[in-house]
Amino acid sequence: MRRTRWAAACATALAAALAGGTLTAAADPHAPAFADPAAGGASRTVTLLTGDVVTYSGSGDTVQISGIVPGSGREGMGFTRFRAGGHEYAVPIDAVGQISQGRVDQRLFDVTELVASGYADSSTDTLRILVDGATPSADSPDAPKGARVAAAFRSTGTTALTVPKKSAGAVWRQLGTASRARTEGIGKVWLDGRVRATLDTSVPQIGADKAHRAGITGKGTRVAVLDTGYDRGHPDLKDAVTASQNFTEDSDVQDRQGHGTHVSSIIAGSGAASDGRYAGVAPGAELIEGKVLDNDGYGYDSWILAGMQWAVDQDARVVNMSLGSNRASDGTDPLSAAVDELSAEHGTLFVIAAGNTGDETISAPGAADAALTVGSVTKSGEMSSFSSRGPRKARPAVKPEISAPGSAIVAARAAGTLDDAAVTDQYASLSGTSMASPHVAGAAALLAQRHPDWSGAQLKSALVGSAAPVAGATVADTGAGLTDVPAALAAKVVAEPATLAAHTAYPNTAAAPQSHRVTWTNTTDKPVKLRLSAGPGRAIRLDEQTVTVPARSSAATDVTLAPSRVDAGTTYSGAVTATWPGGGRATVPVSVEADPETYGLTLTGPAPREGSERTSTGVVLQNESTGTSQLIGLDGTKPRTLTLPRGSYRILGHTWEYDTVGNTIVGSTAIHFARRVTVGQDSSVTLDTAGAKPVRIGVDDGSARVSLQSATAIASRTGPGTDAQDTGLVAPSAAGQYRVEAVPTTGGTMDGLDFFGELSWQQREVDAHEPGSSADALKLLLSQYSIYSWLGTATGEVVDIGTGADIDPAAMDLKGKIVLWTPATSQPAVNNALYQKLSDAGTAAIMYVGYGLSVYKPTPILRLDAASLPDLRARLAEGPLTLTVDGINTSADAYFLHHSVGGRVPAGADWFDQRSRLAQVKTVQRTHGYPSDPKGMYAWTTWHGLTLFQQSTRYRPPSEQTLYYTSDVAWTTATFHYQYDVSERVYPLGTLVGPPTVYRAGGNYRDDWMSAPFNPALGKQAGPAQITRDGDKLNVALPVFSDAAGHRAETAPVADTGSTVLADDSGKVLARNGAPGRATFDLPRKDSWYRLTVDATRTSPDPVTWMLGSQVTSEWRFRSGHEQSAAAARLLDLDYRLPLSGENTADAAKPLDYTVGLTAQGSERALPIASLKVWYATDGTDWKQATTARGADGRWKVAVPATGTAKVDLRTTVTDTTGASLTETLIDAYNSGCADIWC
Repeated sequence: MRRTRWAAACATALAAALAGGTLTAAADPHAPAFADPAAGGASRTVTLLTGDVVTYSGSGDTVQISGIVPGSGREGMGFTRFRAGGHEYAVPIDAVGQISQGRVDQRLFDVTELVASGYADSSTDTLRILVDGATPSADSPDAPKGARVAAAFRSTGTTALTVPKKSAGAVWRQLGTASRARTEGIGKVWLDGRVRATLDTSVPQIGADKAHRAGITGKGTRVAVLDTGYDRGHPDLKDAVTASQNFTEDSDVQDRQGHGTHVSSIIAGSGAASDGRYAGVAPGAELIEGKVLDNDGYGYDSWILAGMQWAVDQDARVVNMSLGSNRASDGTDPLSAAVDELSAEHGTLFVIAAGNTGDETISAPGAADAALTVGSVTKSGEMSSFSSRGPRKARPAVKPEISAPGSAIVAARAAGTLDDAAVTDQYASLSGTSMASPHVAGAAALLAQRHPDWSGAQLKSALVGSAAPVAGATVADTGAGLTDVPAALAAKVVAEPATLAAHTAYPNTAAAPQSHRVTWTNTTDKPVKLRLSAGPGRAIRLDEQTVTVPARSSAATDVTLAPSRVDAGTTYSGAVTATWPGGGRATVPVSVEADPETYGLTLTGPAPREGSERTSTGVVLQNESTGTSQLIGLDGTKPRTLTLPRGSYRILGHTWEYDTVGNTIVGSTAIHFARRVTVGQDSSVTLDTAGAKPVRIGVDDGSARVSLQSATAIASRTGPGTDAQDTGLVAPSAAGQYRVEAVPTTGGTMDGLDFFGELSWQQREVDAHEPGSSADALKLLLSQYSIYSWLGTATGEVVDIGTGADIDPAAMDLKGKIVLWTPATSQPAVNNALYQKLSDAGTAAIMYVGYGLSVYKPTPILRLDAASLPDLRARLAEGPLTLTVDGINTSADAYFLHHSVGGRVPAGADWFDQRSRLAQVKTVQRTHGYPSDPKGMYAWTTWHGLTLFQQSTRYRPPSEQTLYYTSDVAWTTATFHYQYDVSERVYPLGTLVGPPTVYRAGGNYRDDWMSAPFNPALGKQAGPAQITRDGDKLNVALPVFSDAAGHRAETAPVADTGSTVLADDSGKVLARNGAPGRATFDLPRKDSWYRLTVDATRTSPDPVTWMLGSQVTSEWRFRSGHEQSAAAARLLDLDYRLPLSGENTADAAKPLDYTVGLTAQGSERALPIASLKVWYATDGTDWKQATTARGADGRWKVAVPATGTAKVDLRTTVTDTTGASLTETLIDAYNSGCADIWC
């Protein structure tokens, strides 16, 4: 699916990446804070509904938050970052109460979920949300301003809203705060989450072939398939589909993923392309196809809801949904609620895949009460290992209710899809509950043909009641068992409800029996006598052992479930079974859950201390035995009671004390604490911050000021052995606006717990003082929207215009003045319009407090810390004030500091570093784009593989900085070249990352960044191998556009094109693909010589985005044999050292003399060169040989004659003493003279 990308200007792209929260250094009361507009590192961004921008690295389960930039007007906002269950969350303090009250979906702040759902800023410039309540039209006053009504679903009262990210903060102020009461009709706010797509022997396995022979084929039954569409030209489906609708952003209903076609043919495929061998379960059924999953196999909740409504409006008797979310549900989510509502309203049967994620993972929409949820069995009748199992989360229910074949199912293959699963051109073999569900949907179609008057609930009961038990499986595993079509068709009696479930809290020994009624319906013209049984064990009691059901009528039986007879912490699986003469049966599966030994723990947050108005507390509660954790939000001093299993828990938390100044939330203090609590009875804990002491981090450099990228954190690792789990709680905040304190842990240390403090320092980027004085007059924050167009000095008299609501700048004398402005509105259009008028009036600079601006104009925009506003206005009341504001180019020094305490949270901390004891890295930063473009150097540490937080310093290359690092901890450093905007998509380009490095205290180092030529990095720096052989597979993950120093490059997915080709030594191609530097190829087992060629071209519609290294072609000859485990393949790596300027330029009028060395992957040791030849060109075609000579140090000398002004290409062929070789062609390797457009 092509989704709209964030369409901000390039400056905003820079502003968003890798900026993070900070820790205040209390020793510096005038520390400025910077909403860092420099992007880079390996991070990407995602915008929250609050308008805050979170930076992250990784993807899938590896997503890690690296920073948070508060949204416009939220510059003083505090945040809680935490990790639980493999997901990373960033929760602003004004969302804690809404989440804890159940009014806002916590997934809106689950960064892992947001990225997985396609909400990264590189993927879309909008957010999708669902709101319960009224169903407003697009122009309804119930629709929050700034949001658009995308769809309204009458059956559930749910409305889908699209929120442009630029308006997110304004929408949040209407939906998520106290003013929400003015937005009538809005209930809970949900993330519009994303779901995904989760036969020759399988049809007979459920007995459908017998139905076909009896003339039951599903004829006259309409089945809706909500999936990835279908292949309109496939022979098996072309006559089966009578209607279709596309609900995705793809162009049409054609299936380009393959899942929907496969699923559809399992239901009603004709088998025409296989002479009937692969016919579906109900080949006579009529299919209607709703495309709700895109060509990548994913779809938003709102698409699914629209498809479900369409299906019932089209009078579908059965709806198949082989899809689901990636987290367990209790059945109250929007999708599950819609299943229940539509089933009740229309009598439709929704058949839904259980999922493929293991125990207790039934997800939406299969968690719905009314859904017929389907698990998977193998062709031999055993439960499939991947099949999701019950019971349902939180609310008791039998899930799945039934099972069907889902392993290695052969069915129709859409054209151009499923290459890896192909059986023939027309068929593919897939596994999953996605394949099991359509077997049951097809069975329901057969049953609906036999009983055209039955409701969906009756069809469900008949199928569940006739299912055959699966050996060795419980009700929570496979429900009633394997679908049995002949038994369902032959059933004389049907039971309702289809299942029974109960739940009891601890202690269950005192639990009262629970009464249920099962109704038996006789579908025949004669009375049927039923013999009833229940079991196993004594958890089920029947009021009678036999019952006679009159012809075409019903009879009821009372069933008593006895939770007291179920062991605490277990789930009972059983059944009520009715049998009748002739071998018929009707089964009602039963599940009874008994909570483990649990008790109530009531947590109460601390009250505000003197000087603060409010508190908001985030607590991660971690079970010490299992390592599992959960986030608990405490709004002020409102108590919150949790039900927890007996055991020992860690309470890891921080409390934000804050108040408001004007229209801005201002945090005053972030207070950390960690304590242990034993849960063995009902108890209460009131969190107390009275003993908190300051946490200070400093350095002995009087010119340095605290920067932005810093944080304090508590991290904890506990649990059973190798299954120990990590969790963490980080308090990022805006520098200079928060104090950080810590409450000492009492009662002993906690193994695996660490308390961290990280803080970066640099010279001040903007300084305000009265002319003639160097002393700081104000605490200023340079807005991210001005740094790209202003650098230098502005002097003027300060003029306070208040909110600016009633002024006409053109009528005022503002020329050369510095305007103080406190906008009263959050509406960007209003603020930007007034800014334009102020700029047109000739103002020297604009200082604002509160809501930010989103404009790119030459007049400097300086954000003033809200806490400084009263002092500034008091000074203005005394008389005129003239200020000089200075901006600097690059901080000469920057400090990346890290400290920690193990086992406890300390009673505050005073961490003060001496510069002489820090590692000193002279850092040279080159460029090959516009000089002085702002960029960032980023540094971070990790804890058990988790990034704590990224620190940064901004620079404008070409430049030099001295970076100081805390010693004896591994630091990873990164930078970037540029970001570019292509078709409204924002991508980092030229991201370079160094290896984790432990620096020596007082050591001196040097690091060169972004130095030409750009070429693959294999052996010049330490780090994992990029090309490995594992068994007989060659795995290639090559950083093609790395710099000359060997900093490894990330691939830019849109800019980089090319191929990777593997051949034998004769040149015969063994494998190839269309991904430059990315491949997994099979190799012969024998030890032999091979050739690997990687060709990569980097292009961009923006002509100034990437100026050098436009094409790299590397051709290796290497020897490789079978490896027992992954090992580095021995490929050569050229080490270029060109004496270029800061712009990667050589003198056009002089020869360029440089040297070349040789290493191999897996070793930084220099290798002897047997032969080396170099050619050069300026057009990529007319190659001339350069002069080469062996040097005394083992490196070779190369001389390229003067070329005049041009971009110079290089081609190098090198052979080592083993016969391995490398030929590398670098187009636009370096500049000779200034050949770029700004010259």
